[in-house]
Amino acid sequence: SGQFGGPTNYDVNDLRPTHYSMNISDYHFDCILDIIKQVLLDAGVKPKDSIEALMILQPVRADVTTGFTVRMEMARKNVEKGKDQLFKRLGESEGITQLIDSLYNIALMDNRIKDFLTEHKDRIKAAQTIYIVELLGGPKSYKGKELPDIHKSLGINDYHFDAFLADFARALMGGGHPEALIDEVLVSLEPVRADVLCRSRDVGSASVMKNGQALLERFGGDQNLETVVEAMYDKCTEDTRVKFHFEKAKAKQRQIRRKMYQYLSGAFGGPVQYDLAQLRPAHYNMNITDYHFDVVAELLVKAAKDMAVDPEAIMDAQLVVCRVRADITTGCTVRMELAKKKNNTDGMDQLFQRLGGLDGVMAMIDRLYECVERDKRINIFFEGAKLQQIKRSQTDFLI
Repeated sequence: SGQFGGPTNYDVNDLRPTHYSMNISDYHFDCILDIIKQVLLDAGVKPKDSIEALMILQPVRADVTTGFTVRMEMARKNVEKGKDQLFKRLGESEGITQLIDSLYNIALMDNRIKDFLTEHKDRIKAAQTIYIVELLGGPKSYKGKELPDIHKSLGINDYHFDAFLADFARALMGGGHPEALIDEVLVSLEPVRADVLCRSRDVGSASVMKNGQALLERFGGDQNLETVVEAMYDKCTEDTRVKFHFEKAKAKQRQIRRKMYQYLSGAFGGPVQYDLAQLRPAHYNMNITDYHFDVVAELLVKAAKDMAVDPEAIMDAQLVVCRVRADITTGCTVRMELAKKKNNTDGMDQLFQRLGGLDGVMAMIDRLYECVERDKRINIFFEGAKLQQIKRSQTDFLI
């Protein structure tokens, strides 16, 4: 109610601490938005008002998903160093076999998923043990069927898979494993979701169909989409909230525009021309926050409206685009969250000392002003007789 301008008794400051330890990912958040979209349409809310409602809810995402994002990213980086260490820390094959025993003790009592495991329990457990031992860095000895072939007729959905992961985490906690190790195991298991649910991993699988038409067709086809992307990019270069990230040399701009079009074309149901695996490494070291992402999504909506795209297609485009949010913002989210945690743990006085104390901060500010005076984008604010006064005031503030 409060988010939409009505009365509220909810303190938004409770959002992040309430959700921080939950395993709520961007995928889960997007599912909620998808449900809200459908509820709004079913209630007869005009599409343009539904679009505005979804945009208002987007900034809440960071408070709901940041805890999970940070934990999973740190775990992913550890796993990238090699699963052989993960395998050893789990006690190798013997330790993982004991872990699966504990998992089955929990799962067979779990009303959410036990029906999938009860029949042929011993055979399923034996095969899963071999598969999971290999998945977590052990010997490559799995000789069974491909996962989609095994699961295609079982009717397993995200709810069941999330319940299985929760039971796995409980088994790990029961075995006394530390939280960081549990996260690494969950990160290793997560990619299996697509095969178990028989879901395509292609970017085009995110496309929304309606009345037999892919989202690309509902946008008016490739040419119309390309025009929308051009208009969106032009708006990004004019909007001071994100201009910094888009004001590039003409050749670089053409390259970015083309990649944006290629991604959206595939995501909206056209030919897949962009490798989604490039998104995260391309954006990881940029300081792109959820705020910046929301602005670009807002400008996409405006560009589509200007081209008279169907409002429901615009809503669906919002949801599809937001599915790559984590790939674009995770680098910044993780760096900022870890920095905040370190400052909270060590204290700001330790940061001051790590910067070299008073002399170090003064030297940094001197160097900062050398750069500022040469930067044509902002040096107009730092010219004239008041420059030294501004510098002194900012120095006092930063110290």
